[in-house]
Amino acid sequence: MRYVLAVAVLCAGVAVGQGLPENTEEIKTLTVQQAKALARQGGHLELNGLTTLSDEAAKALAQHGGFGGLWLNGLTSLSPEAAKALAHHGGFGGLWLDGLTTLSDEAAKALAKHKGTLSLNGLTTLSDEAATALGQHEGNLYLNGLATLSLEAATALAKNKGGLWLNGLITLSDEAAKALGKHKSGLSLDGLTTLSPQAATALAEHQYDLGGLSLNGLTTLSDEAAKALAQHKRTLCLNGLIMLSDEAAKALRSHPNIQLPVRFE
Repeated sequence: MRYVLAVAVLCAGVAVGQGLPENTEEIKTLTVQQAKALARQGGHLELNGLTTLSDEAAKALAQHGGFGGLWLNGLTSLSPEAAKALAHHGGFGGLWLDGLTTLSDEAAKALAKHKGTLSLNGLTTLSDEAATALGQHEGNLYLNGLATLSLEAATALAKNKGGLWLNGLITLSDEAAKALGKHKSGLSLDGLTTLSPQAATALAEHQYDLGGLSLNGLTTLSDEAAKALAQHKRTLCLNGLIMLSDEAAKALRSHPNIQLPVRFE
């Protein structure tokens, strides 16, 4: 028992021994040596209090791995060099950079080489070139801060090899819907509140499960759009629906693996 306790104290003291608080969320600045010490710790590493990160410290933190994720949601900017370093992070819990509101094309190209969950929910804009780069990413990709998406960006992001979260989109052109319908993993578009029959037909072509197709923001659907979505073959989530005609509800109930509000089941 004494041995186990001693080991626990030793592990907890890694950060403390480097002059850092035990609660990593309280860390505001980080030296390279401190970053190296933190990277040796197992489990999730939450450093959301950091607002800046040197390229050298980024290289050190990238050595963190195992089952833990690396949270750096306090960063508002990231150099291409730091992005290149962080792309090597191999923790199963992913890399979280939700504080970034902009991302250079160079940094996007670097982060695209990351394998595993990559969260960039703070981005409100994304160039077509950056989207093309991120479309090469392998793993779940979170871009819930984007409110609009060009056809070029939609086409590029649809190539991402992993789940794609675009819950910030409030409108989606029929052409962009057709592009996203070709995505080969889970697709979440919970920010959409309306969907044209043409867009519904395009999204119904999304035939890959692993998270299915989520449209939980829709509150109503036309009969034509409902009939189109009913042709979707995998998991379909429509939990936000408030109003449907009897014909639309009947069409949706024919879907073999659909999630609907109780009133329409």
